[in-house]
Amino acid sequence: MPEIRDVDTSDEAQLREWYDVWRAGQSHRRPDLIPSWEAAGRALATDPPGFELQLFGAFDGSTCAGVSLLNLPLDDNPTVVYADVIVHPDHRRQGVGSAVLEELERRSVARGRERVLTEVFRATRGDGGGSAFAEAKGYVEANREGVKAVDLAAAEPRWPALEDQVAASLGDYRVVTWRDRCPDEYVDSFGAALSRVMSLIPQGDLDLEDRDWTVERVRAAEQRRVRIGLATFESAAVAPDGDVIGLTGVRVSTHDPRTAHIGVTMVLPEHRGHRLGLATKLASHRALRAAFPECHLVTTSNAEVNAHMNAINEAMGYQMEETLVEYHKRL
Repeated sequence: MPEIRDVDTSDEAQLREWYDVWRAGQSHRRPDLIPSWEAAGRALATDPPGFELQLFGAFDGSTCAGVSLLNLPLDDNPTVVYADVIVHPDHRRQGVGSAVLEELERRSVARGRERVLTEVFRATRGDGGGSAFAEAKGYVEANREGVKAVDLAAAEPRWPALEDQVAASLGDYRVVTWRDRCPDEYVDSFGAALSRVMSLIPQGDLDLEDRDWTVERVRAAEQRRVRIGLATFESAAVAPDGDVIGLTGVRVSTHDPRTAHIGVTMVLPEHRGHRLGLATKLASHRALRAAFPECHLVTTSNAEVNAHMNAINEAMGYQMEETLVEYHKRL
């Protein structure tokens, strides 16, 4: 049986060993869709605000054969744990994945968690056996999202025509964009909009609660992103009364700015019909392009049933790359 060892996230050598196995286990995916060491290392070394992050590995002697990540929300969704189980391709079908998963579930129960959520990426070259393994261990599909990417240089010529469409529909709404820190005048309503995200997006059977994005929580998240080297370009749709009612956030690592990722795009239901999702998405991409011309790719994921957002992505030039299947299991 492999030996389970915790990773000291303050030890760069241990963290890099964990990361290398985690990345190797996803060799079926397009390489630039997987966060690089330069982008991921600093994030893995610090707990996100409101979460406890645990990393451990399964060792065959001195060789790390499989790894796991547990992300425990502390302020909301207290019965859930978000988790990864990854086995190096050279060590599959040797009981490593089973040992890692057994330890993951043991730790989850010890922390009072009732449900594990995990993800499998299905690409053109398969899924590395992730779905078969999850289903054999009693995990069931809860949701499915399409992972899409856009080549910024190729897509940019589309933007002026789309911006004309936005201008014709915007009415009394406007879009403001900032980098890293939300202006004080918007932070209350920005947090209030974020607090409704989970209840507004299609999430299948995930059954996740909204987070309460207080001003303090917004500021803590902003500070951590800056500390780990993420530049965030947030574009917000602002209603005539001055409240933030829609947003798109794009994040890119300053240590490896080749690929950026969209965090959240949403518009409150009572303000839809003004092309605000498209407006904020265009504005955030413009800001990213101006600040990081070396960034060539932006990725996003949306539920397959989210027809409106998928139409926006298609108009902007996003193309389907892989499918993200979210599994869960009640312990």
